[in-house]
Amino acid sequence: MSAGAGQLAVAGLGIGAVAGLSGLGVIATYRVTGVLNVAFGAIGMIGAFLLRVAVREWGLPAELAAALIVLVAAPLLGLLLDAAVFRPLQNHAAGVAAELTAGFGVTVLLVGIATAFWGPSAHTDVPSLLPAGSVRLGGLLVPVAVLVQLGLLAAVATGLHLSARGRTFGVAIRAVVDDRGLAELSGLPARRLGRLGWALGCALAAAAGMLLAAQLRLDPVTFTLVLFETLGVVVAARLVNQPVAIAVALATGIAQAELIGVQLGGRPGEVLAAVRSNLFVAVLLVAVWLAPAFQETRERASLVPRKGTLAEHVGGWWPVAALGVAAALLRPEDLGTAQQVPALAIVLLSFRALSSVGLVSLGQTAFAGVGALAAAWSPRFGLLAAPAAGAALGLLFALPVARKRPLHLALTTLALATAASRFVFEQPLFTPPLARRPGFLAGDRAFLLAEAVALALVVLALLPVDRGRIGRRLTAIRDSEPAARMLGGDVERVRVLVFTVAAAVAAFGGAWWVYAAGVFGASDFDPLRGLIWLAAATAVGLSSAPSLILAAAGMVAADAAIPGASAIIVGLAALGVPWLRGEPASGPTTARTGTRALS
Repeated sequence: MSAGAGQLAVAGLGIGAVAGLSGLGVIATYRVTGVLNVAFGAIGMIGAFLLRVAVREWGLPAELAAALIVLVAAPLLGLLLDAAVFRPLQNHAAGVAAELTAGFGVTVLLVGIATAFWGPSAHTDVPSLLPAGSVRLGGLLVPVAVLVQLGLLAAVATGLHLSARGRTFGVAIRAVVDDRGLAELSGLPARRLGRLGWALGCALAAAAGMLLAAQLRLDPVTFTLVLFETLGVVVAARLVNQPVAIAVALATGIAQAELIGVQLGGRPGEVLAAVRSNLFVAVLLVAVWLAPAFQETRERASLVPRKGTLAEHVGGWWPVAALGVAAALLRPEDLGTAQQVPALAIVLLSFRALSSVGLVSLGQTAFAGVGALAAAWSPRFGLLAAPAAGAALGLLFALPVARKRPLHLALTTLALATAASRFVFEQPLFTPPLARRPGFLAGDRAFLLAEAVALALVVLALLPVDRGRIGRRLTAIRDSEPAARMLGGDVERVRVLVFTVAAAVAAFGGAWWVYAAGVFGASDFDPLRGLIWLAAATAVGLSSAPSLILAAAGMVAADAAIPGASAIIVGLAALGVPWLRGEPASGPTTARTGTRALS
């Protein structure tokens, strides 16, 4: 290795160490509680903002502020999440999907709170916790900051390893991992270990956020997503293997730094720059696609549409009819805002299709964005090209993971959304400057009326998912896969078909969205927005179209009144509703396994 390449590798070790630290926090929580803490990115973001406030506004020493955040504030947040959100879900035998939804509800809520308190703009004055200076080791100039980061990573990894192997603490952890219910009956402190897992996971997430914030621009959305992209190292480790997570994190950091030394011109250079700055996204995408399936601790892992939701009370088609009336009565200045409602409602309806067979998608922004791009590039045939493009992408990604468990599929769709956002939607090479509507939809009132008609057609097309012979077949697959297989149903083929239809619906909504906006905006289809969509759809209920249409109208109205308000509202709703609906699953449960990640 040349001196230049070696120096770049040293620089990459720092980023890799922070990614490894974040991954260890996720693994620590998952191994003890069985919950994948998908809110760790937002927790790290909050930790970074608290550090900035404590030092820049309150005048505390940086070291004292960091200690208070890691040892007090972050663990208290972890205890709060355990007591108020995730332990009630587990007590009610909620599935993995409900836990994921609650986790993303936490993410959305924390991002909304950070935006409300500190604004959406980026901050570059976060104090650094790392010392300056360098030392020469073996011909290389190694920053002291890198040595500190590596030392911290090694200390945390060693502490977790020794704890898991200890005679008392380690035995208790393994017993809880193997069978939590039996461990509680045996008098082992399962709940205490769960609290410890959440406190430790949140502390490590906050530490990673504070270490990384001084090197990047700190804003609520982007910084949360940057931290979240390191989830790839955890997926590569199959959620439990600490050495693999550390190795992947360090290797990715080194590879990202080494790519800085590769210089290309023209379009290849643009592609290389995108890959270099988003290498952790590529690792996440490859990891979820190629890693063996995760063995989940509960067989039931779906979001089940429940009766008695808001949908059952509003009834009928009146929300669709109201949009048609609005097209005729609204003031011209309000038409632009109203045009977002049907487009968003169509996207939310795609979750209804997915829920019919117990699927969870965290990547509907990818399909909506692809539909928007197809519509923007081909105005004349965009409304036909968009669902076709979405269906093709959905089929491409559903086939390799059709036999894997819902948690794995959910993470795959999230990786797809993140990769699409970074490698396609944010690249000028793929995005058109303007999105022209078809000629017959040029007028705003005509466009809104056409949107209402399109929404009605989507509602009509999705009626069979819970009615008649098709609805009964889908319900059988959602409620009990073994029973559906015994009756001769091809579960994988049906799921792939439903996933493809849902992708086409989301892409169709994306086409109307971009036509309403008149321009393709990458931020309209970032992964965090997709999490807000999922949380909103889950909060109001997935059992009927009117609920989802009303949710779309409420989100658009809230953001029109106060920018970003929908994130806080949806986050609170997503935290409360899964807990209220956490009835015991009707399907069979599987015993816990000691590794939590068997193929």
